[in-house]
Amino acid sequence: LNLEKAHGTADSLSAVFRRCCVDQNAKHMYLQVALVHDRAGDADAVAKTYEAVCKHFKGSKKVWLARMDWHMRRSEAATARTVLERSMQSLPRRKHVPTMVKFGQLEYRHGSIERARTVLDGVLAYHPKRLDLWSIYIDMETRKGAGTLPEDVRRLFERVSTLKLSSKKMKYVFKRWLVWEQTNGTAATVAHVKARAREYVQLKTGGLDGPAVPATAGQGDGDDSGDDDSGDDSQPSRPQDDDDSESEEE
Repeated sequence: LNLEKAHGTADSLSAVFRRCCVDQNAKHMYLQVALVHDRAGDADAVAKTYEAVCKHFKGSKKVWLARMDWHMRRSEAATARTVLERSMQSLPRRKHVPTMVKFGQLEYRHGSIERARTVLDGVLAYHPKRLDLWSIYIDMETRKGAGTLPEDVRRLFERVSTLKLSSKKMKYVFKRWLVWEQTNGTAATVAHVKARAREYVQLKTGGLDGPAVPATAGQGDGDDSGDDDSGDDSQPSRPQDDDDSESEEE
């Protein structure tokens, strides 16, 4: 495909593409030829390819997200949002949440932080107890180069800390908040997190005092299980949500 794009004709490229679709996964080949056009700087061909693949595989979130990603990387946020709206009309309902969350992440990376927050806030308004979604939100706000302010991150942690989640999930939240404050905050903000954690424990135990988070990061008792969202050993592992079962199917 790359050779035909560089040295052949549109007809020869099309012929190779059709043969590839017979022997290989057709959806994958559509996405590959879109990349070939993109590397060649042929924006018109990329747009036509994404239009075709979204028509043929309209139930696949992968193709819609690839198209949104392309538009966002080209600073075409308004077009990407139109594609998102179209995808919601075509995708099965079980794929709406993961698609919208992925779009929110694209907004963080290539678009507007405020629009990204609007997208994630909209999703969480309907799924307030999905810790996996809150964890993604925190990831995007705290990632290196995100452009967010410390007070914005603190407000997010404060919001999550007021949710009515299980003790295991709240332990994860407070641990993660503490780790972040120890790196980015002050002695006062670290003390505030520990105080908030003690308040939570007292409410849960009817007034019994006791620490909900370790005195220093990384000294948890190790009874949490789940995926480590950050890939950093210093971050606590996120407990699995009861309804954290969104399909990874394309």
